[in-house]
Amino acid sequence: MIRRSFLMKSGLLGGALLFPSLFSSCNRAPGEPGQFYTPVRRKVKMAMLSMQKQNWEHGIASQAFVEAGDEEMMILMATEAVIRQGGDGRLAVLGTANGINDSATPLEAVLRTAEILDDQEMREAADRMIDYLFEDAPRTDQGFVHHSYHGPELWADSIYMAPPFLAFAGYPEEAYRQAMGIIERLWIEEEALFAYRWNAETGEITHPDPWGLANAHAIAGMTSLINYLPDTMDRERENLKKYARDHLEGCLNHLREDYLFHNIINDPSTFVETSLAMRVADSVFKGARAGWLDRDYLETAANIREAVHRQVDRFGYVTGVPGPPSYARPGRSSEGQAFFLMMEASFDRMGGENTEG
Repeated sequence: MIRRSFLMKSGLLGGALLFPSLFSSCNRAPGEPGQFYTPVRRKVKMAMLSMQKQNWEHGIASQAFVEAGDEEMMILMATEAVIRQGGDGRLAVLGTANGINDSATPLEAVLRTAEILDDQEMREAADRMIDYLFEDAPRTDQGFVHHSYHGPELWADSIYMAPPFLAFAGYPEEAYRQAMGIIERLWIEEEALFAYRWNAETGEITHPDPWGLANAHAIAGMTSLINYLPDTMDRERENLKKYARDHLEGCLNHLREDYLFHNIINDPSTFVETSLAMRVADSVFKGARAGWLDRDYLETAANIREAVHRQVDRFGYVTGVPGPPSYARPGRSSEGQAFFLMMEASFDRMGGENTEG
């Protein structure tokens, strides 16, 4: 069990008031939501809202509205995440949810909503989610939270699902520790990519192939966590930057001529997919704007963005992402829609021009 004696739990924002600058430097696109929603973005948003959502899908959609600066939708999504909070503290639980870290994804939206509305119930809901991660969630002997109730495993996906949101909530040390526990077990040094899953009982990687969607979550998680670590953690931030830069290069080594990737990144026999492309472009826009990533990557990111726009169909669905129920073939997903909106928000913050229809 993780010891909490070193943590200053506020009872208001689960510790977020320790870092008030996180609220003033909101990771959102400039301007009003009406300016953000060009016709294609509005279609992508509406298609996303039409989809059924598991806990991580609801949370990632909520985060898309955070980053797009759409407070109205963020508040609605955060409210629903709290209404659907399970008895164990997990947010956005619909039916029987196996995901553990997944339920942390709405945390930023819930905390921001609690601040905007001065809502004590939402603050307490955020605290219950954090309490679950620290006290009740199953974990390895080293204290790393399992990804799912399906088994004692760490997944590359979890680099995004909990650490950035724990850091935002005021627990950056534990956020970094959890992220590094996953990184160190799933990093493929010779490829600069992430394997998919590691089993705590065997101490071995069970799914060694670098799956595009898992790597998409990984690069997004590292990029977000870099942004949310406080200045007192410069050494840890620099370590994450190195992994993120190396990972970006590892991904770009397999970038296709059409600026997309294969489902298994290093296996050209697998289908062409869109999720990793969106997360790579998003991370480049964020990293270059923050100054830790060379701006020479921006041209490639802009080309990736154009390729992704060509993947949006007439209904606003981003096609080519691994989709439910199996995620083994190209389809569409709520998280894929959210990735698009986050990429667009980051593009706008870089000063991009909205010329699409």
